[in-house]
Formats: sequence, C-alpha cells, structure tokens
Amino acid sequence: MKIMALNSGGSSIKYELFEIEKEQEISLSRGAVKRLYRDDSFWEQQVEGKTSRLTLPQCTHEQGLKTIIHNIVKYGPLNDLKELKAIGIKCINGGNRVNSTSLIDLNVINALQEFESVTPVHNSPTLLAIDIFKKILPHIPLVGVFETTFHQSIPRAHSTYGLPFDLCKKYGIFKFGFHGNSHRYISEKISQLTTANKRVISCHLGSGSSLCAIQDGKSFDISSGFTPQSGIIMSSRPGDFDPQVITYLQEKEKMSYSAINELLVKKSGFLGISGQSTEIWELEKAANEGNGRALLAINVFVYQVKKYIGSFFALMNGLDSLVFTGGIGENDSFIRGKICHNFDRLGILINEKKNQSNISLPQSIHDNTSQVEIWVIPTNEELMIARETFFYLQT
Repeated sequence: MKIMALNSGGSSIKYELFEIEKEQEISLSRGAVKRLYRDDSFWEQQVEGKTSRLTLPQCTHEQGLKTIIHNIVKYGPLNDLKELKAIGIKCINGGNRVNSTSLIDLNVINALQEFESVTPVHNSPTLLAIDIFKKILPHIPLVGVFETTFHQSIPRAHSTYGLPFDLCKKYGIFKFGFHGNSHRYISEKISQLTTANKRVISCHLGSGSSLCAIQDGKSFDISSGFTPQSGIIMSSRPGDFDPQVITYLQEKEKMSYSAINELLVKKSGFLGISGQSTEIWELEKAANEGNGRALLAINVFVYQVKKYIGSFFALMNGLDSLVFTGGIGENDSFIRGKICHNFDRLGILINEKKNQSNISLPQSIHDNTSQVEIWVIPTNEELMIARETFFYLQT
C-alpha cells in the first residue's frame, strides 16, 4: 500500500512516500517545500538517491501542496496518482475532542478549528492541507495522526492543572503533550538498540522542543502541555513562565488578545531573549563573538532542559537512557555537551570524543563509566505517521 505522510507547517511542507505491507516499510521518496512565502522558496525531493529541485519564489501553502502532488508523478516515484492509497496528515492539537488516529471528517476538522487560536502555527496550515487535498484528491482517504495520542497514558495527576476543575473539564484544559510521533518513535527505536529501555527521557530539541519521560514504553510525563508553547523555551516560544505575567502586560502595555498571542507564538524564546535569531547555531556564533544576550538565550535553554531531565529522573526514580533527537538534539554536539555537563551525581557521564565525532547515527555517546546510557537517535515522524495510517486503514 502506497501512503504519503505529510507535515504541513508554518514555513515548510514536508512529506515522505512509503510502500507499507504487514512485514515491510519501504521509503520510496521524501521531499519538502521550504521557505514558504519567501523569494528563495523551493521544492526538493530525493528518489533512489537522485535529488530533484525547483525554485518557487514566494510559494504559498496552496501552491506548495499542489506542487508536491504534481511532482510525485512527474519526477516519481509514482506513475499515476491512483497508486496513492492514503495520505496520513500530522495533526497537532485536537484537544480532548480528537486525540487518536482518525479518518479526517467534519468532527476532526471542527476540533482542529476549535484549537486553531491557541495552536495557530500548526493547526492553520494543517487545515489548509486538508481542504486542498479534499478538493484535488477527493478519492484518497485522509487520516489524521495526532501528536497527542502517545501521551494518553500520562497519569491524571501529571496532566491536571491547578485551576478550577469544573472549568478545566468544561473547556478541556489539561496537559495533552506534543511531539508524540517523535517520542513514540524514540520509545520503539531505543528498545531495538539497548536493553536499557525501561526508563527513558526523550529530548526532542529543535525549533519546537519537548522532553518526554517514557516508562515501560509509554509516555509518563511530557514538558509541553495544553498547547506546544509550554515546557522549555523554543525558537520563538516562551516555555514555562508565571501566568500572571500575561495579566500584568495587559495592564501595563494595554495588549490585546492578538498581541498576546503573537508574543507567545512568534516573539519569545530564543528570539525574545537574544533579540537576534530563532536559530541556535546563529546564537552560538553570536555568543562566540561576545553577544551577551545570545549567550543568555543558550544558557536559559540548557538550564531548562537540565531541569526537566532532573525532574523526570526523580519522577521515574532513576533513568536508564537519555536520548537526544530533533534538529538540535541530533546535530548540535555543543548543546548536548552543555546539557550533560555536571550530571555525574545522576550517573550521566558523556564521552566528549564520541559526542563531537562525526558519528553515524543512531549512536551512543556515553562514557564507559556512565550508569545512564546516552544516545543520539534521528527521529522519524514521517514513518510513524505512515505506519499509523496503515494500521488505521487495516482495522
């Protein structure tokens, strides 16, 4: 069965085509439309080691999606769109209305629309992809694979906020958790790599970040909450902070709802602290050149990651493996080293030679004397989306 896994984000659209049967999962091609709404927008795809690329200046989401559908036939791997049997779409936040893999129908669309205001970077482009695919590919089933599904195992005491319970129940205000497809992939992959897999902390670090405590293969706690904004700081999101700050800013700055929302989604995190960039590598470069605020943003990020690792260590009464994944987690040895520094009392000892080497992933980077294994494992959300889509259509 040929299945497309699609992730329609704020600035890019990523996809991968798979041939999936019960005993095999083969990637046929993967690609993306990147830098949407910019003069340097482009489409790129890899098929059997061959890369195709087209420039698409000021490409919109709609143009990008139509380009993908057109080019998977023009450049392969499909000869005809009729070969495509389903599209699995990464869905971020359906709240408590939809939190499991589902055929995308009016109920799913309404749920995504309901939480669009608090998850605008994710839900809006997802809804646009659904609308376009329903118009141009009406015969192909669309399956929503939700980020929150993996975290349904989190105990109620870990997901309940200290707000009036009736109000939370009325509006579904609980910790849902995100990056579920990535954390679930890590949970499965670490079990294939090592027997030290009973208590795992998965650190998905990238433009969006979260840490997940995984116990016996199930999500036990997660740094993100009701929305992806909470947890540790991210490229432009603030992570955890005193909620009373919002009312204080409303009073002092006369900030509107939309201004507050923009502050939380687009103007905080790395960008807010540094005043310079959303990219960690740019902050590292600036910090090396003496930029104090860039260095502060890095230190805040490292501090918050370390704090969550410590709290999850306590929650699970120990740790077997610490895993780094995501764009920063997989590629930034400097950040990995800073996070693991001074963790020896927890039995976490990194081998800096392994950490900084040009390693072939997945790879362990812990010292031989470390009680906790440390791993760098590339995530594969697209595979999880395609796999979930396949399993859903088989039931």
